[in-house]
Parts: sequence; C-alpha cells; structure tokens
Amino acid sequence: MKPNPIAISTSHATPSRRQRGVVLFVALIVMVAMSLAAIALIRSVDTTNAIVGNLAFRLASILPANASVEQAAAALFSDADIATVVHIPDKSINVPAENYFACRQGLPACGGPVEDARGVPAVLQKKTTASALPKKFDANESDTHVTYLIERMCLATGPATTGNCDLVPPKGNPGNTLGDAESGGGSVPFYRVTVRVDGPKNTASFVQAMLK
Repeated sequence: MKPNPIAISTSHATPSRRQRGVVLFVALIVMVAMSLAAIALIRSVDTTNAIVGNLAFRLASILPANASVEQAAAALFSDADIATVVHIPDKSINVPAENYFACRQGLPACGGPVEDARGVPAVLQKKTTASALPKKFDANESDTHVTYLIERMCLATGPATTGNCDLVPPKGNPGNTLGDAESGGGSVPFYRVTVRVDGPKNTASFVQAMLK
C-alpha cells in the first residue's frame, strides 16, 4: 500500500511587503497634508490676532484724536473756548507756536513739502518731525503721543477772499455762520485739522476734520 503524498504549499512574502510599502507611502502623504493644514491654521490665527490688535489700537486712538480736534477748535473759535488753550486772534498769518498755518501746506505760496495722497501734511508723516512741533495734546498716557496741525484752506496768507480761500457763505437771518463776526461779517474759510496719534507697538493713526 502506497502512502498518500503530502501536499506542501509555499507562500511568497513579496505581496505583503508591497502592501506595507503602499500603506507607508499613503501615511506619509496624509502627514504632509495635515502638516500643511496645521501651518495654514496657525498663520490664519496669527493674521486674525494682528487684525484684532490693529482694530483695538485704532479704536483707542479715536478718543484722544477727537479731544485734540476740540482743542484745535478752541484755538480757532472763541465760543469753543477751553481755559487751557490759547486763542489765535489773527488767522490771516501763521502762528507756528500753535501749529497753525494760514494757508494750506505744500502749496507754492505757502512753502513746505507737499502732502501725501491721503492729504496728510509732510510734517506729520514721520514721528520725528511730528514730535518736533511745539503744540501737542496731552493724552495722559505714557505710550500715546498726539500731535495736530491746523491749516486754513487758502492759497496764501492774508485776507480770506474768494480768490484766495475755500469759503463758506454766511447763513444770514436768523443766525450767522460761526466766525462771521471775526471776519467782518462776510464768508469764512474752512480749516483743516490733521491729527497724528502714535500708540503702543509703533502704531500710528491719522484723523482729519474740517472746521468752519
């Protein structure tokens, strides 16, 4: 009687190794994709924090800027008087001690460097030149510095005539335009107040107001 032959099966490990290699490759791709997503998320959070911080600094600069505009108005108009502000009696001439100029800075007849595209006078564009102006607003904060400049919207110093200044006509009865009594009852010029606020972390904000 012949014994039954025993079937011997053999297996090859090559397909298994190939499968493990594919899984490793896919895992590396997933890790790279997750790393890129994490980097993008971190950059997005940093950008959001920077924007929120800038908005906070901007909002913090509004209050001292508004107060400095009020101080400038008190220097221009007697009925907006503040006890600590010196009133400018003659607005047809420059008063550098009060940061007041009787004509728009940068014009040929008024001299000085031209303003930038935002309308900010050259003297306020840099912190070093702005800090050299004699008149400042005290914000009562060690890390906040406020400087302003008053410009009469005229081509040159002298009388506020139609050909020289940007004027607003008087109202007539029952009331007069603010400042008519000081200019002989005629039309009065516009005044532009530009404020520079230097805050924490080298932030700078600019505010402009037109007064009449």
